[in-house]
Amino acid sequence: MNNQEARRGILIIGSINTDLVARVDRLPDSGETLVAETLETYVGGKGANQAVAAARLGAQVSLVGRLGKDPNGQHNLKQLIEDGIRCDAIALDPSCPTGTALILVENSGENRIILIPGANHRFEPARLESLHHLFATSNLLLLQLEMTDPVLERAMELARQYHMPIMLDPAPARHLPGRRSHPIDYLTPNLVELAQLTQRAIHGNSPLETISQAALGLCHQGLAKKVITKMGPRGALMTTALKSIYLPAPEVQAVDTTAAGDCFNGVLAACLVAGMADEEAMDQAVQAASLSVTRKGAQASMPSLEELQPASDRVEAESGSS
Repeated sequence: MNNQEARRGILIIGSINTDLVARVDRLPDSGETLVAETLETYVGGKGANQAVAAARLGAQVSLVGRLGKDPNGQHNLKQLIEDGIRCDAIALDPSCPTGTALILVENSGENRIILIPGANHRFEPARLESLHHLFATSNLLLLQLEMTDPVLERAMELARQYHMPIMLDPAPARHLPGRRSHPIDYLTPNLVELAQLTQRAIHGNSPLETISQAALGLCHQGLAKKVITKMGPRGALMTTALKSIYLPAPEVQAVDTTAAGDCFNGVLAACLVAGMADEEAMDQAVQAASLSVTRKGAQASMPSLEELQPASDRVEAESGSS
């Protein structure tokens, strides 16, 4: 990477939403009305969630996106700044509301989400032309699919111009933007997204070999150099043209799985930028995502660096400082 010594941190171009979360015993059937236990409001959006996850691991994060110039937008911006995220490239739209996600969370912790993009889809690719300095001074570009294709395609073009690795979270699942002649460095689907990208019958109990072969197909197509499949309670699986690495997840009692994948991506990016090898970074991301599902909310569930640090390391650090 050119001028590596001058580069610091992660550049995230992505969505910023307000999450409205209703907690229910189960999902309603067609035409049925259920009474929710609670309605809670959180700062969300895949771009913002991943930014918070990375920042809490100590990474320097620049977030690029668009909010409405409304109370939700102003509140979200304030919260992101308080998490130490660089937000000067976030625009406020005076005529379009902040994006919103309507989320139903069952007692099992599983969720269903309806997304209203709002101001996120008013972000125009031309805005990126004034942000070359962020591409020139960042170590890694992290993207998701809650922005429009023209924005994502231009962002990837600029990243390659500045020799930046690209991590793409293909969520919500749809076709992948960009030219196939330039494979994505890290593609991070969950099992549902991998099934849709490969048109294969993959589910939560599919054998690891089946999952790996599906991911390998994306590598052979030139879509990705490395595919890291997020498998929820089963952990994560990295597939390349040369090898496969599986890291299981610890057993936990899930309370809310919202943004667990975002937690994984943000922590993975932070660890890679910190210089960790792929396997070590994946392990940290699995541990972080597993911890996040034991808590309510999206950004509220993201762990800190201290929480992920092994107890033995904390003892050594405390002993050394006394």
